Amino acid sequence: MKKLIMCMVLVIGAVPATAQSVKITPEPGVDLARYKTYAWAQPIPLGNPIVVQTVIEAIDQAMAAKGLKMVENAPELTIAFWTATESDLHIAYPTHANPSLPSLANAMPAGSLTWPVTKGTLVVNLADAATKSTVWRATASQVLEQGPTGNADKDAKRIEKPLRKAVQKMFKKFPGPK
Repeated sequence: MKKLIMCMVLVIGAVPATAQSVKITPEPGVDLARYKTYAWAQPIPLGNPIVVQTVIEAIDQAMAAKGLKMVENAPELTIAFWTATESDLHIAYPTHANPSLPSLANAMPAGSLTWPVTKGTLVVNLADAATKSTVWRATASQVLEQGPTGNADKDAKRIEKPLRKAVQKMFKKFPGPK
């Protein structure tokens, strides 16, 4: 039983944290509060259409909460976004409970533990529509519990909550119009 508990502690301790990392990069010297309208840059990115729609809805809600209005013609801002996933392999090298004994004597594995990890990233870019220059950019990254499964509905449902949370964090300090 002790062997099982020690092995579980090693595996659980090696699992990476799934905290969401959000980075905001406003363009220095730009008064974001002066903008009152926006439109979506074209083309909207390809990918899982349910995920794309979730991101659009979350950003539209965040912009409306800040007092910005979506317009069809003559927007002051244009919004573009990108999503990506990156697969990696994490490796942990277990330590022995008693380093003076060989691994066979203390029943600890001698090799490494490996497991696949998928990191999801969302980038939101706001550009001044007149100058086409970026005025604000936000990036959110999170280690996902699972990678893409190939089932669009299942994948979208699983990441909907983290996506919405990421957009909320991104726009938390975004100023509203004057």
